[in-house]
Amino acid sequence: MAGVARRGDADAAGIGLAIYRALLANGSCERETVNASLGLADEEAAAGWRELDDLGLVRPSWRPGKTDSVEPDTALMGLLAKQRETLLAQRDELTAVVKAAETLMERYRPMVTREPADVEVEVLSGPARRREFVLDFAATISEVVSSMHPGPLPPPEFLENSLETDRAFIDHGIRVRAIYGQSVNSGPRQRKYLSDLTALGAEVRLIPQVPFDLLVADEHSALMTSDPSNPEGPAVVIRGQTLIRTYLAMYEDCWLRAVPHTAKTSTSPDDEHELTEQHRTTLRLLANGLTDERIARKLGVSLRTVSRLVSEVMRYLDAESRFQAGVLAASNDLI
Repeated sequence: MAGVARRGDADAAGIGLAIYRALLANGSCERETVNASLGLADEEAAAGWRELDDLGLVRPSWRPGKTDSVEPDTALMGLLAKQRETLLAQRDELTAVVKAAETLMERYRPMVTREPADVEVEVLSGPARRREFVLDFAATISEVVSSMHPGPLPPPEFLENSLETDRAFIDHGIRVRAIYGQSVNSGPRQRKYLSDLTALGAEVRLIPQVPFDLLVADEHSALMTSDPSNPEGPAVVIRGQTLIRTYLAMYEDCWLRAVPHTAKTSTSPDDEHELTEQHRTTLRLLANGLTDERIARKLGVSLRTVSRLVSEVMRYLDAESRFQAGVLAASNDLI
């Protein structure tokens, strides 16, 4: 056999090719004999033999301890046959998995009862679409309508339509509940509307701070603003008892903390100069570092009203600055 000079950087492909050429030239041989004839140590030749084994270009000879070469076409057919066996096995495994999944879904899953949790969310863009929806929304109410509004109140014509809708609800035996921010009770027009609503038979309550506009129909649907800081923006409709129960729980919490509206309800200090809940809420918001603009949005009032409330609080506490008012309020347990 012709010798081959050793090269330390010979790669597996080059070594494998040299080994294969030697086998073709000399027939069946022991691997150590081939390695020696090529001038390769067994460790160096290992990578070449591994490549020939992987490609199916060598196989054990019928003569013990020796190795035969395999023609490339035959090796290729062998590789394809192996791949086919692998694919068939994977197909069988996939078929078994699909069958098991069908059994789980069709036979066993129906035995586990689940509570329906279907929830639908719809965004209403534009005032026209919102008004149209409210009319359809009202037709779905059969037991109770619960609403809350931070204020300010909408224009008079809207309030007249709202009173007519609430009157129709009450005439049909539907319970009407409404929560308003105490700021809504601050002017003659607002007080008249609340009195008219109460006279219809609606249950009206006032609370220092209402989080956002909300209208809930029975226990199946709710209408609210998509952004509490922008009441004129798009509205959001939510359908589905699973989520509506959460909003109703929040509403009930506000309802329990609110006070019933009466003709004597007032939002300014009384004759004995006591602070109202609205003044106390203003104090708490000031103490939390909110600006006048944010306080106005929280209370549903104008900046002018916030300035008046702050002035009344400072006058009540005999404070010369807002900071001093906060200190005095804290020391007197007013916040």
